[in-house]
Amino acid sequence: MTTILSTDDKMNNFWELYGIKENPFGTAPLLVKGGSLPIESFVGRGEQLNRLKKLFTSGGGSRILVYGDVGVGKTTVVNVGRNYALNKGYFTSFKEIAVQEHWNADLFIFNTLASIHSTLKLLQTKPINEVTLKKLDALIALGIEEINAGITLGGIGGNYGTQLRNPIKVSTIQLTDLFVEVINEIIKNTNRDVIIHYNNLELLPEKSIRRIFDNLRDFFQTPKVHFVFVGNLSVYAILQTIPRFSSILSDTIVIDNLSLEEIQEIIKKRFEFMRISKDLNYINPIEKVTLKLLYDLYDGNIRNILNSLSTAIIEVTNEQPVVLDQNILCRTLKSIVEKRYINELQPNAKKILLEAVKYHEVTNRQLSKQTNIARSNVSTYVKQLQEKSCLYLRRKDGKDKFWSVEPKIKWWTLKETDSKQKKLKNFH
Repeated sequence: MTTILSTDDKMNNFWELYGIKENPFGTAPLLVKGGSLPIESFVGRGEQLNRLKKLFTSGGGSRILVYGDVGVGKTTVVNVGRNYALNKGYFTSFKEIAVQEHWNADLFIFNTLASIHSTLKLLQTKPINEVTLKKLDALIALGIEEINAGITLGGIGGNYGTQLRNPIKVSTIQLTDLFVEVINEIIKNTNRDVIIHYNNLELLPEKSIRRIFDNLRDFFQTPKVHFVFVGNLSVYAILQTIPRFSSILSDTIVIDNLSLEEIQEIIKKRFEFMRISKDLNYINPIEKVTLKLLYDLYDGNIRNILNSLSTAIIEVTNEQPVVLDQNILCRTLKSIVEKRYINELQPNAKKILLEAVKYHEVTNRQLSKQTNIARSNVSTYVKQLQEKSCLYLRRKDGKDKFWSVEPKIKWWTLKETDSKQKKLKNFH
């Protein structure tokens, strides 16, 4: 009888060659509670983490903006801070609230309540009375799409779960009132503040950010609630220009890239936590020079570094573990990006992409000037490159659009070392 392995089984068997249970180069953030990797695998960010801890435990509530480039580990920093508060008896949802681009003010509050509700359901001892919990149950049962469409819910503001002859529409005020009721119940029963974490604010259009944060100023000032907003540099710039919100911000915390040594330590800890057995060694397939090559390529962005390592190792490993040196890494990643993206491009599109990869961000005007391709034609090629996932819109400044290459395209620029020179150096 032939045994057919599932994809998960094959991947587990794959990483067992290295003496570990699963992929150590995953880019998902550390979880507040649970997960494959424990909070103890966290490295660095001492100053930022201490500021979060002090804000969370200072009492009275706060509004905190945590910002930085995509992939630097913002969510993980906040989750580690929330784990600290959770262990001190503070209430916080186990999962951060993932903001969606279609949200308005009502959906913002509704999803905040939904996040609290999902955590309450998992707790054996619930810090909320049965009446308030039933009200929350009834609201969540209504559903996000119905809330967004303005569907009515019988009993809001009265007895939840009863069918009134004249049900009333769910309003922002009613959602806010229920939120305050839930929060007050939790605070009364825990004698601690509540921490709420919103992620990926950059997914909201600028107009939506302005409208939501202007309209929900009072909501964000709910006593004894710490609101944490996580976004990129554009979100920081937008929020600073909303007077009604910027005036109530308690703190802004920027998350920069980790050092090379910190990323080395993270990888080492991951292998140690994921090893199959404490009695067995593991094989770390990354040479320091290889890690530094990717560190320099991505200016220390840990998400892009880990994604590159995972892709390369999966590609080259067959029946035996492989230690990636610089040449293996370069050949492997360059081959992948050429086959999947570069070889399918038209000559002028390649020319534009080769120019764009030199910059952190670049405009059509700059690309036209450097490539001698008419600006109108550049726009056409940029659109094609965007559709093929080679470029993405990083930000807008008035009418100017700033483009950046997708991280994987940078593999195209990797260069192998001169093997003859390397051998000669080793000989001496």
